[in-house]
Amino acid sequence: KKVSLICYGSNEVYLREAKHLQESQLDMKYYEEFKHFAIGELDDANIPSGVKLYHCVAVSKSKLSLSRVVAGMPRNHEYRADLNLLKRYFSKVKSIMFRVGEGIFKLHACNIIHGQIDSHSIMKFGDRWKITRLCGSVVRGGPFSMTRLGAHSPPEAFVSSQKESSSASKNPALVAEPSVDIWAFGKLIYEAFVGESIFASFVEPDDEDLQFRCIAGWDKRHVKILTKHLSESGIGALGIDLVYNCLRMEPNTRPRSMANILQHEFWKEKY
Repeated sequence: KKVSLICYGSNEVYLREAKHLQESQLDMKYYEEFKHFAIGELDDANIPSGVKLYHCVAVSKSKLSLSRVVAGMPRNHEYRADLNLLKRYFSKVKSIMFRVGEGIFKLHACNIIHGQIDSHSIMKFGDRWKITRLCGSVVRGGPFSMTRLGAHSPPEAFVSSQKESSSASKNPALVAEPSVDIWAFGKLIYEAFVGESIFASFVEPDDEDLQFRCIAGWDKRHVKILTKHLSESGIGALGIDLVYNCLRMEPNTRPRSMANILQHEFWKEKY
């Protein structure tokens, strides 16, 4: 089994981004496997002067991410003209999305906010799709590392520059709340079903600065265009309603919890 090794030279960072995973009773059928250890296996209080303790986490690796699956069914691709193939794809993606939603729900039940849910963090291990990149998640109410924020993050994760209207920066005051993962989950559902980034209609998908500006200026106009694409891709009113509500600009207007999302009528709809 292949693993990647994450080592923390800072005890403060380890406590913020990884120790809570060791202390939580996570249902590992939803997540990558990991193991915590310290080089030298010394207690902090017993470290000799001048000796540095490294906390480490060994994380299982996978070669297949959801992003690779989605890339095989891009928007307007000829594959989508085959209705039987499209229905099978939608049915499979929907089951994966529900499983991911359950995993996020269980993380939140442990008071953990992931903060980096996207198609690259959903990986297949054996016959199960699991949430990865757990290291870097934080306890609810805590601060995220700025490296945790990115194109998967919600509007409140960015601050528009007052001096330059054309720039946006990451918000160091962002607090880890369920609404952060709920936005990312809505983005993930959209991209999995439509087959392209939510930024494709607005900015260059590979230009990170433009993406940040796009999210910082997010409004109903953006969501209206995305709902049109969902409809054109064959997603019905229930799916559109779910994505629309997850991608609302204001965090307090999104679904209150992942429990609300998992109870949505969309999941009962057959393809």
